[in-house]
Amino acid sequence: MTGVLICTHGNSASELLKTAEMICGKQDNCQTVAFKMGEALEELKAEMDQKIASLSGTVICLVDLKGGTPFNTLIGLKEKYPAIEIITGVNIPMLLELFMSRNQLAPKELIKMVIEAGKSGVYHYQEVVPTGGEEEF
Repeated sequence: MTGVLICTHGNSASELLKTAEMICGKQDNCQTVAFKMGEALEELKAEMDQKIASLSGTVICLVDLKGGTPFNTLIGLKEKYPAIEIITGVNIPMLLELFMSRNQLAPKELIKMVIEAGKSGVYHYQEVVPTGGEEEF
């Protein structure tokens, strides 16, 4: 089973996981890391290192921002863990796709589907206003 690490600024990672689990059930082989204000980089790196080491299989790491501290720290850990995959912009549709498909797909295909789910999960609703003379119900 593909391992999952979610790391964000603040407590978003654990809340995203809780929300995804509310929809698709408790997840194994998954860890979260919260980068806290004022936390030393070495503390963050040590926690990420420990959490990655606890996961099995290919590990997909989801972070909030490209170029942010969690992202940059994972880039630094790629030397120790060259097989980790890093995806930015984590959101609920991405997590749901990942959790529902991680036992059925190879990592490369899974990553493509996770990114597509993240993109298609962004939507702007616009009310349709009737333009004809007939009333629509």
